[in-house]
Amino acid sequence: MSRSILLAILALFGIFVYLAAFKGLIVWPLMLPILILVGIYYITTSLVTRKMLEKGRGDSDFFSVRAGLISKDGTTLTQGAIAVTSTEIVFYSRKTAKGGIKPAWSCFVAELEGYTIKKVDDWHKGIVLSLAGSESEVKLASRDIEKKENEFRAALGWPV
Repeated sequence: MSRSILLAILALFGIFVYLAAFKGLIVWPLMLPILILVGIYYITTSLVTRKMLEKGRGDSDFFSVRAGLISKDGTTLTQGAIAVTSTEIVFYSRKTAKGGIKPAWSCFVAELEGYTIKKVDDWHKGIVLSLAGSESEVKLASRDIEKKENEFRAALGWPV
């Protein structure tokens, strides 16, 4: 489904560029379907909602926030959400266009040495988790984590 959406965006954009070459034609109404298709593409490939997390985890007793997992080399940003309980932190990404989630990264709270809320790469603010062991730090991009820091600490079982 996502490939067909990308093909439709490409086709509409091609038509837009082709028609824009002719003077006197009004082509701006073609931008609306392109923007709608971009929104649908984002929803079907990246968006992980609280409802999806509750269904996938089987419980509703956790703190969650939308986030993006930045790869170790800093080249890839995987969209999803983190779910935090007093025992674990799990990053979930979207499994299919129809819904469903899959855990992409997790750690136990006991492994967490600390965290820093700061700019995690050139464009994104977020949180850097400092872990004991082989993985020294994990970067999660999230605009909302700074506003919800007290809730995040409470979910970890740490003093606020």
